[in-house]
Amino acid sequence: VDATGQLFAGKGISVEVSLPEQVSPLWADRDRLIQVMMNLLSNAAKFVGESGGHVRVGLTESVGESLTVEVADNGPGILTNEQATVFEKFRQVGDMRAKPAGTGLGLPISRQIVEHFGGRMWVESVPGEGATFYFRLPLARSGG
Repeated sequence: VDATGQLFAGKGISVEVSLPEQVSPLWADRDRLIQVMMNLLSNAAKFVGESGGHVRVGLTESVGESLTVEVADNGPGILTNEQATVFEKFRQVGDMRAKPAGTGLGLPISRQIVEHFGGRMWVESVPGEGATFYFRLPLARSGG
């Protein structure tokens, strides 16, 4: 989140981070996880309003099983019929005329990275209320 501060700085977007004091280790590549987080946070910064925008980042652990990361925003949200397509390559949803265009690869690449490490990525959204992107990764197994 620190590395993305310039995405939010000066735009009137508040960022809330909720992390546990201790987190169990994951079996995953740190650089690839940073890439996933950068994709999710830059999307959130792109879609929240410049004034009054809010982004929430959270992490929860299912003890002995997995870690779940969520990145939520109070942007326009994603229509129900478009939620299944946001992870398709080159796919952009909503009214992209009002937003800076991207390549449409950030979410598909992020999902591929998460799945490579045995995880899952999904979105939940209510149009007009924002979107929350989640990914869950298994914890590292001790002893083999």
